[in-house]
Amino acid sequence: MSTVRYRDYQGSVEFEDNKLLIRVLHIDDMITTEVESAADVEAAFAELVDDYLATCAEVGKEPAKPFKGLFNVRVPPDLHRQAAFAAARNDETLNSFVTTALEEKLNPPVPKQEVEPHEFAFEGYLRLGLVTCPVRLRPATEDVPDLELDYDVTIEIESFARSGDIKPVYCAGSFYLVPEGRIGHDAYAVIREAMAANKVIGIATLGGHAFALEPDGVGMVATLLRKADQVRDPSELFDTISNVKVTKDMLALATHIVDKMQAAFDPRKWKAAPKPRRKASEDQPKLALQRGDNVIDLKEALRKMMRRERAPAKDDVTPRRKA
Repeated sequence: MSTVRYRDYQGSVEFEDNKLLIRVLHIDDMITTEVESAADVEAAFAELVDDYLATCAEVGKEPAKPFKGLFNVRVPPDLHRQAAFAAARNDETLNSFVTTALEEKLNPPVPKQEVEPHEFAFEGYLRLGLVTCPVRLRPATEDVPDLELDYDVTIEIESFARSGDIKPVYCAGSFYLVPEGRIGHDAYAVIREAMAANKVIGIATLGGHAFALEPDGVGMVATLLRKADQVRDPSELFDTISNVKVTKDMLALATHIVDKMQAAFDPRKWKAAPKPRRKASEDQPKLALQRGDNVIDLKEALRKMMRRERAPAKDDVTPRRKA
């Protein structure tokens, strides 16, 4: 069975005796018509409804309404009981409870689609004077800021600086810069090796952003740089530091310790601190920051550190043989 609609009325369309039988649904009166072609169904149903309404007006009869807002529903007794209890818990009538259930069934909420976080992606060119190569720029970490580039497509190297010239506070995030396509590898390698040979980094611009380009093996890392007005003036804090004169012997001791503690940086050693298993007891003494004069004997402390470095480990000590 197919259905058709006109105004507030709905009709059924069924095939009988090589004809299409149309009937008005949801009213007590039996109103039907027949057509031979499916193309005539909608027009025939509209004419059927209009004739019915006109006839009711002529004889002074109230036309039957398809839906009165009242109907009987047969449900299992257990389901009736559950609905009544649920309505009482919600402090509403059973009629209101069923109406809400029908509305939710007919108009289910549209599930929110999880939108994957947008990752910054740049595909353009790297240019140094007359040397140009196609490149891609991708974030090296998950917490780098998203850049708005508008229509800028070229990373322009404008100058070079020594690696130590850029303070860490000006570094806002790192990106990997790689060549795009086979034709870009030669020019990319020339720019990379020229910086490596001169031990410099390139200061480049892309739109309104500045980057520090630095060789990293066969690739390059582009570090986003903050602007001067984005970095706090250190004098706000550094001016409170006393200008202490360090003696030569204390500096020699500290320098020796620093030299002994040098090791290659390995980021795999650094892991997130484990969460405490329990809260500290209120009776447990807490560490407090005490302000006062520096009464530590720095020279003696440094000497103790050196002695500790020189002392052999317990496992390396050879036991003396008894006589």
